[in-house]
Amino acid sequence: MKKFLLALAALSFSLSAFAAGDDDAFYGKIEKMPSAQNPTWVIGGKTFKADARTKVESHGGHKFDVGACVKVEGDIDHRGEFFISEMEIKNETRCHK
Repeated sequence: MKKFLLALAALSFSLSAFAAGDDDAFYGKIEKMPSAQNPTWVIGGKTFKADARTKVESHGGHKFDVGACVKVEGDIDHRGEFFISEMEIKNETRCHK
């Protein structure tokens, strides 16, 4: 059921930032990173929540920084917010913004 809800939420995201072929993933560029005062990420114009359980993967020395292209996977929580379970740095060609 969560995968179904996630797929529905993904359909509402901007098609310019969503990559075809991954039904439960969102691709976008990092626009804002979390801070001590605001623990949310803004990726591809969308707001995401993350915490210590979020798995992050960076390959080839790439860093999570503003402007980096990332793949985000997760679930919608009980408040309707998207919680990131996994985030991975991807090639720039995956992000269309």
